[in-house]
Amino acid sequence: MASPSNSHGSIQSLSVGNVVTAGFRLYGANFKQYIRIALIGTLWGLLWFVALVLAIIFSVASRNYHIPWWLSVPVLIGVCLYPIAKYLANSALIARLAFGELTNQPETVGEARRYIKARMWSFLGTGLLLWFINTVILIAFFLVLALVVVGFLNFAGGSQFLQNPSPAMFPAYASIFGRAGLLALVLILAFLGFLLLFHARLVATELPLAIEPKVTAISTIGRMWSLTEGNGWRIALILFVTLLITLPILILVRLLSGTGSTTIPTSKLAAYSSNYFLRSAFISFVLNFTLSTVMLPLWQAIKAVIYYDLRSRREGLGLQLRDRGAQS
Repeated sequence: MASPSNSHGSIQSLSVGNVVTAGFRLYGANFKQYIRIALIGTLWGLLWFVALVLAIIFSVASRNYHIPWWLSVPVLIGVCLYPIAKYLANSALIARLAFGELTNQPETVGEARRYIKARMWSFLGTGLLLWFINTVILIAFFLVLALVVVGFLNFAGGSQFLQNPSPAMFPAYASIFGRAGLLALVLILAFLGFLLLFHARLVATELPLAIEPKVTAISTIGRMWSLTEGNGWRIALILFVTLLITLPILILVRLLSGTGSTTIPTSKLAAYSSNYFLRSAFISFVLNFTLSTVMLPLWQAIKAVIYYDLRSRREGLGLQLRDRGAQS
């Protein structure tokens, strides 16, 4: 695979295929190192679920012992946010190590972890801010969708049928509701396209925070938005191609998770239901946990290459892709 030139202004941008290929090679060349970090991160993600359950139990128990409900809020926040912060930090650690490989400036895990650990709460802050932004966008969309559809029905006279429904009136108003449904479908598809582009623009917000010293939890979002300007659909295509490549694995895990649902005769299902469903739940959990652990470093490697390519395009870093034993 051709490497970018080292001179400013003559950077050879990576194609979609090159980005995906570089991400997979980076993943394969450092699999053992990345998978250990991913395992730690995924375990923290699991601990978040356990902490959430314990916090809910504590909240319920506090009522039985007449403990003020508000005392459970700090516990709920503390035990849930810390594991999330650790998960995000380990994810960013993989991305930082991957970027170091791409720039021929590799770090040890210990060196990179020290840098990432100092910014752990910043990664959490970025994650919460993105969650808030996405929540606002979703709420705004559904409000707009409701207003547009209701407004169209009022304009077309469909509200009269809703106020006084009559089977005899339905044929006359069927086309109105059909057009309203079509309008809603068009708006939903347009919104999904917007979401795809929006998430592509912010797909690697942890990278500037993990790499650039002066970037903060808030400014990393603006930094990534600036870097991805004019490359949103290209990044979306990179993510889509990566998803297509990994899709057989995802389908296989889903099939294995549901395997056995028809192996027990209906007549014996009651007798075996307890053990069967526990066993199925355990197998499904193990498979999905393994899948999450294996997929996390791959996606972080892809993000690192995207970030590398964007900075090469925007700033002419003159970085050289390294294959570390996996030569083209």
